[in-house]
Amino acid sequence: MPDAAHIQELYDALSAAGPAVDGVPHALSFTSENDGPHVVFGIMVHGDETGALPAAIQFAHELTSGAQPYVGRVSLFIGNPAAGLAGRRFLEADLNRVFIDTDADSIEHRRSRQLRRILDTADLFVDFHQTIEHTVSPFYIFPWSPQGEAWVRALGAAPRWVTRAPGQSFSAGTCCADEYVRNRGLPALTVELSQQGFRPEAEALALRTMRRTLAVASGELPRWGPLPECLQTAFSQRFSDPAMRLRPGLSNFQPVDRGELLSAPGTPELVCPTEGLLMFPKYPPRDEAGLALSPRPGEIYRVLRPIHGTPAEHYATGAP
Repeated sequence: MPDAAHIQELYDALSAAGPAVDGVPHALSFTSENDGPHVVFGIMVHGDETGALPAAIQFAHELTSGAQPYVGRVSLFIGNPAAGLAGRRFLEADLNRVFIDTDADSIEHRRSRQLRRILDTADLFVDFHQTIEHTVSPFYIFPWSPQGEAWVRALGAAPRWVTRAPGQSFSAGTCCADEYVRNRGLPALTVELSQQGFRPEAEALALRTMRRTLAVASGELPRWGPLPECLQTAFSQRFSDPAMRLRPGLSNFQPVDRGELLSAPGTPELVCPTEGLLMFPKYPPRDEAGLALSPRPGEIYRVLRPIHGTPAEHYATGAP
């Protein structure tokens, strides 16, 4: 894990690369002379997902120098800079669950209120994330909609799209940053770049996606490319017992079989009820007795299966 001094150096480099947003620390905004959409890019909404930070610095320099053309307005923000300095996903609350109106006063709730000043005027939001465990490929993750599909096709950022029914929340009773923008009726995408941390492939993909987003938004590139492989959740295992533990080494998109034992020896049995691709296996910190520390995740793993036909066809039938 990089030390806080290095992270702070990168924060300072981003801040120096363009005009700041009043009242929103660690955020930049660029405005052109020509009318156009407000495109917003988010990074590090989870503090330990640092992979897009170098790309954001490079992209900000390109916007400042004129090397990257654009119309309208472009904004960039670091989601949870305090957690990033601590090398943690979050400090007091998961920022990507608290884009909601509340009187709560955690570090992340206060940051959410700042960031919503930018998101309230976004016409398009692209949020860059990374997975905790290894992933064999980058992927989109957000519910299907016609405008979301158009952007997925146009950007070509990932070979897979983990999607769900329109309007379906990722976690009941919460609101993610991209969901906040979609609730305004506007397109918002999350791109999972790689496993968390500074990685060349994550930096390259984030920079390429930022550049292509502006090219598409300005009409320089077509909006209709191929549809990636589309998958949805077939099963989600609740993390109902702190003694639950997955066997070591499970990763995202790893094939699993029906009846496969996914639990570690000597722990409550976790038998996979369906074949498919594993997603978001959880290995939380534990106490001396081996029990997962609170707050533990709501689920310990999920299984994905391909959508038959296109998402438009699938969800038009009212399928879950």
